[in-house]
Amino acid sequence: MQFGVVEKALLPTLLAIVMLGMGFGLAISDFKRIFTTPLQTLVGTLGHFVIMPLAAYAVVLLLGLEYELALGVILVGSCPSGTTSNLINYLAKGDVALAVVITSLSTLLCPILTPIIVTFFGSLLDSSGGKVMEISFLEMLKTVIVIIVVPITIGMSVKRKFPRFAEMIEKPYKIFSILFLVFVVVFVTYKNRDEFWNMVTLVGLAVILHNTFGFAVGYLLPKLLRLGERQSRTISIEVAIQNTTLGMTLAIQFFGPKVALPSAIFSIWMYITGLVMALVWSRVLPLPEEKTA
Repeated sequence: MQFGVVEKALLPTLLAIVMLGMGFGLAISDFKRIFTTPLQTLVGTLGHFVIMPLAAYAVVLLLGLEYELALGVILVGSCPSGTTSNLINYLAKGDVALAVVITSLSTLLCPILTPIIVTFFGSLLDSSGGKVMEISFLEMLKTVIVIIVVPITIGMSVKRKFPRFAEMIEKPYKIFSILFLVFVVVFVTYKNRDEFWNMVTLVGLAVILHNTFGFAVGYLLPKLLRLGERQSRTISIEVAIQNTTLGMTLAIQFFGPKVALPSAIFSIWMYITGLVMALVWSRVLPLPEEKTA
């Protein structure tokens, strides 16, 4: 898998632009859901920083992945949700307001939690005598703050001072975000087209197991806690859909192309499974109230 100088600079820059767009759609008042339905928000948010990292570690142990690929799977599992999860929830007729809060909160928490989780689980991986990659917590923290927290803060400030402008530009920005994510997936796949199937062979099963575990536990845990069906479906999607662009960005900034491989394959797979789940939950298994409507 290859990343040139252009993509190494392009990925973090465009990700920061997408995060700026997220800020245009947020206000402090949007986070009141945290206090009105704290359990829903907590389960969805911690899913990214507890369920998915544990699932990632279990998968790499189960499959015995080599060190760099294992670190890449851990990195994917340590990322927050992205704007894609909000779109999938909209298509699945989920609780979009809850999805936005979980996405926003997990994104704002990731500068602290993502480096901690990657550092912890990375230290548990067996390098099998090879070179152990140094994981710099502080450097990763600074990078994530620059490309995540700062743009979102600027976007929220613009929304507060110029609400009409923020409202006008929010929709085009959302469209841009989705197109950008699709572009990243297509670009990475095309550039590595000659070794694509080899890439899938290496990490395909790990990605499938990881993503499936996210959907399953993300749905069953809220049901065990007696949350509503709509909220359980929403949390399932939120937990299973990761910000793989952030995963690829951190991988190429701190580790190398091979570590970015799981994020790239996860990007493709999560679009497929996300759209399938949206179709199943919106058309095949609609919510009870929609069946009788």
